[in-house]
Amino acid sequence: MDFRSRKRFLPRHGQGRIPLSAQCAALTPHRQSVDNPTVSPVTPPGAESAPAAPRANQPRVSAARSSFIMFLGTLVSRALGMIRSPILLGAVVGVSTPVANSFDVANNVPNLLYGIIAGGLVNAVLVPAIVRATEKSHAEGVVFINKLLTFSFVTLGLLTLVITLAAPMIVSFYASTMSAEWYRLTVIFAYWCLPQIFFYGLYAVLGQILNAYEKFGPYMWSPALNNIVAIGGLILMLGLFGSEDSTSPSSAADWAGAPTMILGGVSTLGIVMQAVVLFWPLRNLGIHYHPDFRWRNSGLGAIGRAGSWVLALMVTGMIPIMFLVNVAAGATQRAIDMGMDTIGVAGNFMYTIAFALYSLPTSLVTISIITAVFPRMSRAAARNDSNSVRSDISITIRTVGAFNILASALIFVLAVPVAKVVTPTSTAAEAWSLAWVLGALTLGLVAGAADSVLMKVFYAYEDTRTAFFTVLPLHIITPIFYFFTSYWSPEWTVIGLCLFSSLENVVYLAIHAWILRRRLGGIDGRRIVSSHLKLGAIGVISGALGFVSMLEFGYDAVANNYFLSVVSIIVVGTLMSITFVVLLWISKLPEGEVLLRPVRQISAKILTRVR
Repeated sequence: MDFRSRKRFLPRHGQGRIPLSAQCAALTPHRQSVDNPTVSPVTPPGAESAPAAPRANQPRVSAARSSFIMFLGTLVSRALGMIRSPILLGAVVGVSTPVANSFDVANNVPNLLYGIIAGGLVNAVLVPAIVRATEKSHAEGVVFINKLLTFSFVTLGLLTLVITLAAPMIVSFYASTMSAEWYRLTVIFAYWCLPQIFFYGLYAVLGQILNAYEKFGPYMWSPALNNIVAIGGLILMLGLFGSEDSTSPSSAADWAGAPTMILGGVSTLGIVMQAVVLFWPLRNLGIHYHPDFRWRNSGLGAIGRAGSWVLALMVTGMIPIMFLVNVAAGATQRAIDMGMDTIGVAGNFMYTIAFALYSLPTSLVTISIITAVFPRMSRAAARNDSNSVRSDISITIRTVGAFNILASALIFVLAVPVAKVVTPTSTAAEAWSLAWVLGALTLGLVAGAADSVLMKVFYAYEDTRTAFFTVLPLHIITPIFYFFTSYWSPEWTVIGLCLFSSLENVVYLAIHAWILRRRLGGIDGRRIVSSHLKLGAIGVISGALGFVSMLEFGYDAVANNYFLSVVSIIVVGTLMSITFVVLLWISKLPEGEVLLRPVRQISAKILTRVR
């Protein structure tokens, strides 16, 4: 059902304004004013009150505690992920080498398709459907889940088989700018990596079932097992074959055979373990899988209809990604053809490293909060409780904004030493190149986080049709801008791609905010904008102080020295964070409470022990 069919329930613009004293904060089940969000999304509250609408036969957990569990799981997983890639993987394949780009394309194709399956179909439509199925009774929910899992096994298996057999064609979509020898190696890598699609999809389905039951921890912790397996494989490769020398890169023939099989095989094995381990917490919920092919009148058809628009959205979204990867890989190839040194030229692997760093604040905080809030937002949408939905939008965007503005300031100032730390084998030129790419991506961090919240509103109302048509024009226009960057100098090509990506985030946010403001009778826009301007000013002050401090270390010096980079991150990062928190405390911004609460708790414990 889309917004149009719900129009009798949605207040017109200007109607239904929410009294502040009656608004419900999105990050805790306690009823409280959005002016006073006193529960941190990453700190368990001291006590919990009864939820407004408990689900049958299921314990409720506060969104704050759920976010904290997800934050810890994601933090551990991301920390291990940084060790895996770019640190170890960068040592195995290099940072700016052709083989790095080759493996990156092959290993990222399953990730991109996972984005369609999980980020779109599964994440958008499964949680609301499972919530509805479990509202009546636990038994009915289990029956629905068995049908869903059976359907998922069949469709994912067929999809994976077809795509794996079509590996040469699939790779050509992303690696058309590579030379023939590197294209052939990429296809070999793809045969080893494409089976990941089945297990990525299984991981997504099982994870969203657990999320619908508000068991958020396993879904966020299981990638840690994947990273442990992959880290072991990369250490094995370093022991057997040594590290790749970026100044004298290997040929495609040097990588054929055992190195390709081990690197691709271990990467896939990690994904298998990440998915299969989720059956254990599912059994703890009393859900024992039994194949069930009775799909008629099971509710899967409704999921398919809602999911069809999300599928269209994600598939069309692959078009700009294809252009981006091809143009990024082409930058390295153009540099080689022009006789340039590729060390200072960012390719698609360097883009992947930068994107992993850029997405850390999103995965650690933004996604943790949104994932915890989404089931409750879905229930509010199902009750046509637009007041609660608007309140959730406001407090969630403002809360993630506080974190992401601080994160943006830290990234802009510390991009060079961070680039050196995550790629310890890189040269100074490679560290600088990675830093520029990371900075260009970070320009869109705050807008992208806010837009993620708004997209969840469309999904909560199952209005996937509108979500599709709002992004379709940009999915068509963006590749044109990406194409233009292929005419830029190779060392600036990927930076240009990232600038356009950041601009795209801002445009998406403006479009979705305009639509939801009209349809929900407002989204507390003035308060959101005012909050971000004040937080932005604090971020600029903190960033300026950090920049001056970094000049004392010297950016060129840290680009050449790993130990100095580590020290500068610790010293300058701590100084900036303390400055940001102190200014938040002085300003008394309510959004700052999410950062100040942990500080107050730690300070109180220290003072208690001193006394």
